[in-house]
Amino acid sequence: MSLELKGRLKLIADKVPECGTVADIGTDHAYLPIYLIQQGRCKKAIASDVRIGPVQAANGNILKYKLGDVIETRMGSGLETIGKNEADAIIIAGMGGTLLTELLEAGAEKVCGEAVLVLQPMNDLDVVRKWLYHHNFNIFDEELSAEGNKIYCVMAARFDGQNKGYEDFQLHVGECLIKKHDPLLLSYCEMKVRQIDRVLGQLEDMRDNDGLLNHYQSLKSDYLKLICQLDKGKS
Repeated sequence: MSLELKGRLKLIADKVPECGTVADIGTDHAYLPIYLIQQGRCKKAIASDVRIGPVQAANGNILKYKLGDVIETRMGSGLETIGKNEADAIIIAGMGGTLLTELLEAGAEKVCGEAVLVLQPMNDLDVVRKWLYHHNFNIFDEELSAEGNKIYCVMAARFDGQNKGYEDFQLHVGECLIKKHDPLLLSYCEMKVRQIDRVLGQLEDMRDNDGLLNHYQSLKSDYLKLICQLDKGKS
């Protein structure tokens, strides 16, 4: 019996390189470890979560697919459940970007090595990219996935110790997405402009908000410039 993945989860799995051991931090139902083992992308997997409920659900699915000899569940917060250099690939997905970076910071000695990070923040992607750049990671791949009316971004990064300069807008739209002409990038930018317009509407009714207004107006301008470039590329 084979597990099938679609959309966001399938894209996350596709970004995991062939490796010995993968660690899925915040595993929920252990779908990613099960799929990766079945596809031969890794030999062993660690399915970790901070709550007992998801760990029990993961155990049930691992038993269902008869993979208890190659997938181990662990309960604990973030990266504290794995040892340094224990995993060749580390997945952290399905949580807010601020929480994700807090986990990376708390386990920095475990991610600043050879492991590939596959990250899928639900929001605050700029916070995640900023942490990676400031800690000398190379974001070597990014791709977008649509589910319903939502668009998710999956990024792959590896520590290389090199300090990289970047433009502020690169924190909001990853350079890889632009270079590879991601087919969902135009829709993503249009969605972000709509979100910014809602924020600007709220800020207009507030006092002493010149700094925030200027920030969001400048960000909207950058998105509109990119939309214009993408439109030209289509014609």
